Amino acid sequence: MEPEREGRRERLPEQLFSTFSKPEPEMLHPELYGQLIDRGTDVILEHLKRYSEDRRRLLDKVKGRIKLEQASEKWDGAEKLLTVASDAGNNGADLRSAFAPLYAAVAVAARGWRLVGEPICLAGEPEVWVDEFATSERESLLAAKLQFEVSLKGARKWRPRVVVMDGTLLLNFSLLPAAEATEDYKRDFKEAVGSAVKLLHECKEAKVLVVGFVKRTRANSLCGKLGAPHLRDTALLDLVLERGQYTLPEEPMENPVVDRYRRFAKEELGLKGEEVKEVCDIYSCYIRTGYQTPYRLEVPRYCLDRLGLVANLLYATSEEDGIPFCVYEADKLTKITAAISNVRT
Repeated sequence: MEPEREGRRERLPEQLFSTFSKPEPEMLHPELYGQLIDRGTDVILEHLKRYSEDRRRLLDKVKGRIKLEQASEKWDGAEKLLTVASDAGNNGADLRSAFAPLYAAVAVAARGWRLVGEPICLAGEPEVWVDEFATSERESLLAAKLQFEVSLKGARKWRPRVVVMDGTLLLNFSLLPAAEATEDYKRDFKEAVGSAVKLLHECKEAKVLVVGFVKRTRANSLCGKLGAPHLRDTALLDLVLERGQYTLPEEPMENPVVDRYRRFAKEELGLKGEEVKEVCDIYSCYIRTGYQTPYRLEVPRYCLDRLGLVANLLYATSEEDGIPFCVYEADKLTKITAAISNVRT
């Protein structure tokens, strides 16, 4: 009987667990389930059908009105042209007593499909925020500030021809300090604006091209001008752009963030007139470098006359998903995953 008794002992923890475990949670109330899933899904599908029909009608309307250029996939200048790419990541921990931000930025240098030298890495200051209510916004803001700084370090160290930022050159307007923002948030925003303008100004002086490569965008400025403000630009251009094609920018973007850039350029850097416009006027366009949805580019005014060179570089070094090699490498090194955040926590 001894082996049987030992077997019962080994099974005991599992038996206890099943005995005292909580019952499976019940399903949603049938009426609530119907509202959320059945009727809700039908409404969403109807909206998407109308959305698709509107997009097709707009496509017929705008044919010939959007100016397009073609980049070269076999451009041989990519191997000779030194490029710096940067990216930032953030994923802090919201603890019961406070928020612990976690953010970092990396810059890499590349020639074509080959990395050059060791990456430059910057980690955010270890802090604990107790009274900050806009924690995710402030963390994203500080990550952007760090990316501007690491991009400038890369430009100074490697003296590239092009700096490609994974993301926007203009801080997202959702990061603007609210009326009730903390003094620390306001300070961080001002410093982030300063880092961005310093990067653009120093790169202009060094004749280095700067471009923001925006992978995820919800902008609808182009569709708004075409009379369909409820459509995203990428939804329309997905039907317009072929691989390698890009749109030509028309007017600089205008929003409160641009005003902050211009103010800093005037008051802190002493720039005037055309100098401010060359640095702070940011233009937007779209390029299809792969088989997926087109991506948005942001370029300052002083880079407009060399947009073709930037487009050739991005297209010639992109994989099928359209992500340029240097951007992919920078992105890979800055992913602060939930696992990393949990280890730190």
